[in-house]
Amino acid sequence: MDAFEAEELQSRMQAGIDLAKRLGAAGARLAFQRTDKIDCGFEAGRLKDTGRKQSLSYGVEVLVEGRKGNTSSNRLQDLETMIERAVTLARVGSIAHFDAYPAPGNPASVKTCSDSTRQLSRERMIEACQQIVDIIKDYDPTLFITCAANRTASENVLVTSGGVIHWAERTHWELGAFVQRTTGTDMLFAGYRRGWCDLNEFYDPALIAQKIVTDLRLGESIAAPVRGKLPVYVPPETVGQLLRPVFMGTNGRNVTKGDSPLAGRLNEPVLASSLTIIDNPHQDYGSGSRIIDNYGIPTEQQTIFEKGRLKRYLYDLDSAGLAGARPTGNNSCAPYSPAILPGTRSSSQLLADIKDGLYVRDLIGFGQSNIINGDFSGNVGLGYRIKDGRIIGRVKNTMIAGNLYHLLKEDVLPSSDTEYQGRYPHLVIDGVSVSAP
Repeated sequence: MDAFEAEELQSRMQAGIDLAKRLGAAGARLAFQRTDKIDCGFEAGRLKDTGRKQSLSYGVEVLVEGRKGNTSSNRLQDLETMIERAVTLARVGSIAHFDAYPAPGNPASVKTCSDSTRQLSRERMIEACQQIVDIIKDYDPTLFITCAANRTASENVLVTSGGVIHWAERTHWELGAFVQRTTGTDMLFAGYRRGWCDLNEFYDPALIAQKIVTDLRLGESIAAPVRGKLPVYVPPETVGQLLRPVFMGTNGRNVTKGDSPLAGRLNEPVLASSLTIIDNPHQDYGSGSRIIDNYGIPTEQQTIFEKGRLKRYLYDLDSAGLAGARPTGNNSCAPYSPAILPGTRSSSQLLADIKDGLYVRDLIGFGQSNIINGDFSGNVGLGYRIKDGRIIGRVKNTMIAGNLYHLLKEDVLPSSDTEYQGRYPHLVIDGVSVSAP
């Protein structure tokens, strides 16, 4: 938006804060977002659709007599009505565990907007998808291929009664494909995608296609079933799935409610000493980068686990008030851009050391047990048998199960190389229960 529009919007949002106070609110928060998105999609290897979506939305939150009221709309002309409605709803709303919105802090300077991404055209995205489709078809023209790309540019404004007035622009692109191979009753699914705020070398259609072709080649032959407690090799694409229960455990609200098995365990060894896990929302152009939270609190680079020791619970403003703790600036008490620090040996060296094990490329139905306590089970959607340091074929009808806190406290080896964002290494986790018919 131009300078005049920006000034007019800020003035109107500030007037909205004043209106909420006149109506009896102790505090108010207004968040505005305008988004422009273009995309394209291929199905069965052919261009199926393209589109453009422009949207405007805003949210209102007010504090009235210790309770919260929330409304939202996509019609800016209804702002005053939404504020009045939020004040009415607050009188029967959920209890607020804070009594005021915080004053402005000193957020970091992080790049989240790229002119090159903003200029990414639909035509160029179609060309990238077509390139991916062509490379995969060269490998096997009978595959069912879907491919998609999108580019988003957004403007965000946050105004609070605490004095926060924050403007932010953000760009982001995504590019990826998904493939199905059907042979009789056997089906193989493979896919890979990337996303980033800046249009740089990560935008690589050929590499994305080759990643998928590699998975297909590795799955051409079927290996004998693997069973028992075995080492499992987990590539970066799957690591994030396995960490979900851990981040549920560091969620400050879960800790305060007594639902987390990590309650009362600060500074205790919880994971293997090889694992240091951080949250870095200040990486330039990172997909998860953010400099303030929804309340205007500056985000932090923080260590959650240091050599296996639990160092931090994560809090937003409300959960911090509930716990009597300091807010860490984490929306929903979750990390923005979690990362595991790399180890000292390459992924190829780690793989070569596995005598008999399982490579888990994708999990289906992960978390069907008591996941907050770390218990898990999941079907291996795509996985391979490892024998004498080599992948010898794809496994079928295989499940893995266990307790992540137990497994991640034992012998866990992170690789020295990481995925393209630098967040996750490859992991070798010993003693995972593997079952097959």
